[in-house]
Amino acid sequence: MASETSAAGSARDKVSSQHIIKEGDQVLLKKGKNIKVFQIRKHRQVWLEKAKFTLDGTIGHPYGTTFEVKDGKMIKVEKSTLAATEALAEGGKDNRDLLDLDSNQKLTRDDIEKMKKDGIKGKEIIDQLIENSSTFQSKTVFAQAKWIKKKKIKHLLEFTILKPSARMLCEMHHMKNPSRICFMRVDSLAQILSRGNVRAHSTVAVVDTCMGLVVGAVMERLGGFGKVIHFHQGSTPVRPVMDSFDFPEEILNNLYNYPLDRVNTIECDQTKSDRKAENSNGTDSVVKCQGETTVNTSSSSASEISVNVSTHSQETAHDTCSNCVTETSVDMPTPPQETTTDIETTEDGVSKSDSQETPGCSEEMEVEEEDKLNKTDMEQRKKKGMERETNRQLREQKIQETRSLILEKNIDCLIVACKFHPTPIVLALLKYVAPSRPIVVFGQYKEPIMDCYEYLRKEGNMVNYRVTEAWLREYQVMEMRTHPVISMSGGGGYLLTATTIAKSDTPR
Repeated sequence: MASETSAAGSARDKVSSQHIIKEGDQVLLKKGKNIKVFQIRKHRQVWLEKAKFTLDGTIGHPYGTTFEVKDGKMIKVEKSTLAATEALAEGGKDNRDLLDLDSNQKLTRDDIEKMKKDGIKGKEIIDQLIENSSTFQSKTVFAQAKWIKKKKIKHLLEFTILKPSARMLCEMHHMKNPSRICFMRVDSLAQILSRGNVRAHSTVAVVDTCMGLVVGAVMERLGGFGKVIHFHQGSTPVRPVMDSFDFPEEILNNLYNYPLDRVNTIECDQTKSDRKAENSNGTDSVVKCQGETTVNTSSSSASEISVNVSTHSQETAHDTCSNCVTETSVDMPTPPQETTTDIETTEDGVSKSDSQETPGCSEEMEVEEEDKLNKTDMEQRKKKGMERETNRQLREQKIQETRSLILEKNIDCLIVACKFHPTPIVLALLKYVAPSRPIVVFGQYKEPIMDCYEYLRKEGNMVNYRVTEAWLREYQVMEMRTHPVISMSGGGGYLLTATTIAKSDTPR
């Protein structure tokens, strides 16, 4: 009984520590609709909302706390004035006679900047703006509250510290640069996770070129219970958004990486000698198995040309190597290098043989120093080369572990959200998905999604095909002012979903 109590207490302490801001954590600073990611470092100044300050004062406080910037430091605010509602007694009937003119405000920009330099707080500045406004009393009560809220966001430096989540990061990147995440909206991301049946203790394969947003959302949903296989572009994955989630090591251990250009060679048994031969030749040879689908972002003719070019380069490289061997064998009887150095001259016009006859102490010391520098330089280069080789071997070992996991053909979900054409990628990875499992394909445009839909219908072995368009409209919910938001997103992309079935051995 005591052991169970102690275990429960340690679990509570671990959960509570996760909700406390610590040094090195990735956090979100939110002010209105402006959201930005920062890492907590002591004595490091950050620049946000035209203000420079440090984040030292946030350490030790729980997430969700609101801070105010004072004298370049973050000070905790007991009650945020941004969220406070002003009780206005009366106002005008309507705003039909109001004109938006600069002369309505008597205070100029220089006066406001002078008040800030004198140390006057934001609340007092807003009171001065209200007193010096000639049209404030003529506004309606709703217009007055909206005006005050706008001025608070502009003149009060209050930030809320939030823990990074899939929803917040998706909204932040969709607002700043949506093209980097393939114009994926938060409702589209939610539908991907829901229709993909992403849950704990499942193996999810993700093809993600959205800066790691989908991979991070899947890992957040799994919570450390399950495996994620990320098919990435290039030799190493680039996931800046996933790094902002700040996952612990035990969750990152469940993430496996596999290059997208090596999907065709998953079932080919490559030995170590073959891989070493390919690396020594300096060319990326393409090994294709029978019955495999070629994954390419271009046409099939381009892939054949690349294969021919690579094989031709290997033949030319082999010929040049053989020529080099014959040339060196012919040049073997040449005199040693010592005889050639005897006839070389220095910059002063004196031959080395003459200078070596009367060596000086200074010259010997300079030669010794140069030899030492050359030795240290060679040692450093050798050390860096060994480190690169070690990292390459570890990366190749992890790729082989991922390959063995893929060959089990027990993937519970396939999610494709990338900037490439999805049809060849889905056809190549479909055979590794277990039966009765969902696949989800996201695309910004409808044409590639419909093309993939047609190919999957021809291939068969799947049921419940569906193509949908993500649509979202945000509503403002306030007292006596509930209505749709005037500005909204034009589109959130298209989704293709289907369910795999067991393949029958008997022909139709």
